[in-house]
Amino acid sequence: MKHRNTHFVVQNSHHNIQKAAAAGLMQVSIKGRMGKKVILANHEVVTEFINCSYLGLDLHPKVVEAYHDVNDQWGVNFCCARSRFSIEPLRLLEEELSELYRGRAITFPTVSTTHLSVMPLLASGVLIDKDNPPQVRFIYDRFAHSSMQFLKPTLAQEAGVDTVAHNDLTALRIKILEAKASGETPVYVADGIYSMGGVCPIKELLKMAEELDFYVYIDDAHGTTICGERGEGPVLEQISGPLPDRLFLTFCLSKGFGASGGGVLVSNSWRESLIRSYGQIYAFSAALDFGSVMACRAVVALHQDSTIKRLQKDLRNRVEFYDGLVGPRLPFSPIRMVQVGDEAEAMVIGQELIKKGFFVSTVFFPVVPRNKAQLRICISAAHTFEDISKLVRAIKELKKTHPSISFGEIPAQPQRERKAS
Repeated sequence: MKHRNTHFVVQNSHHNIQKAAAAGLMQVSIKGRMGKKVILANHEVVTEFINCSYLGLDLHPKVVEAYHDVNDQWGVNFCCARSRFSIEPLRLLEEELSELYRGRAITFPTVSTTHLSVMPLLASGVLIDKDNPPQVRFIYDRFAHSSMQFLKPTLAQEAGVDTVAHNDLTALRIKILEAKASGETPVYVADGIYSMGGVCPIKELLKMAEELDFYVYIDDAHGTTICGERGEGPVLEQISGPLPDRLFLTFCLSKGFGASGGGVLVSNSWRESLIRSYGQIYAFSAALDFGSVMACRAVVALHQDSTIKRLQKDLRNRVEFYDGLVGPRLPFSPIRMVQVGDEAEAMVIGQELIKKGFFVSTVFFPVVPRNKAQLRICISAAHTFEDISKLVRAIKELKKTHPSISFGEIPAQPQRERKAS
């Protein structure tokens, strides 16, 4: 089975990417930043809704101060693989994250490098049973993040790889039972909060995983910090006690966390040891830069006072305010999508929004299916209610001349299991 066709993707998207770049919608270099307002190349000031810092922690004074507070003795970085040396502040950060998230946390420079290090080990079966590794079959949600989809050909060298429709629990059950009947160990791959809107049906999924005895690998990059009593995100929020043995959870130290980096949470020390010994980036490349380590530790400290809880509430209030203005109330996510359809029309709408003082992401194939272009709106606790109100008003005004605009989300909401007929 062919899992990637880069030539096809380039052929069918490059012309639109070039158009978007020429229109000032992609590959934009901003000249300045004042909170949620940015200065474009032509010196125009717009309110941006593209930054994934959902709690605004990337500009929090304590986080910024900590980033610059690297002791001179450490320098900027220690340029060797972490399998050799790791600085003490990074070890302390991982211990703090382990306590916060109730598992064993291992950090990486990004979430993508986390997947690159962990998923091939999972494909080999050694992270399931190091002594008697099983044959693994990955079952991907169709909308699982690109950073995981990209690894399908690599994973297929050692494991089976399937895909099911988005949030389709019935199709998932069928694939799980097929895998187990073939003597394979299933691993379902999904996002906690999807980057193009929608959420994973966590409760139903974890219940099914317990019932059918399979493993779950979830990228919770967009959920980290934005909810949960301990800022643990929407997946761990559904779990009491330590991380379950069947769950592998990746987290993000940028986005909602507001600093830089990524990582994975595993349930025990032997899995942690295998990843630290054989994970590609951990064994052969560098760690977080030291400024990022200090910034991350400052964010952990903000979990320990009322700051994170307050900002979580501010974010939820703003998402609810947006939903109240546009109509359909959806499961909580800081990402909201506006459907357009035609790629060229979506670019025109994106440009017209810039003229009205707003910058949102215009997304099209290969990020979303062809002829399903959308506007992606990232809501932050740092936005004012007036920012949100004015943006919605601007989009509704454009809808008069662009009737294809539709508020809502194409990704299906959780599909409960269908009874067999």
